[in-house]
Amino acid sequence: MLLDVLRLTDEVKRMNKDIERVESIMLDVDKRVVRLETIVEIAKSQGGQPKLPKK
Repeated sequence: MLLDVLRLTDEVKRMNKDIERVESIMLDVDKRVVRLETIVEIAKSQGGQPKLPKK
């Protein structure tokens, strides 16, 4: 029983570290999305549309 509790505690600690790492990654992605949204909104307000290179 005690060993099971210790294993569970270790697993919870490991999962907490994983969640913190994923949270950090998600915050970075969120910041990038906000920047992209800002760029799109600025481009829309200026009436310009990006020109794609012809292949």
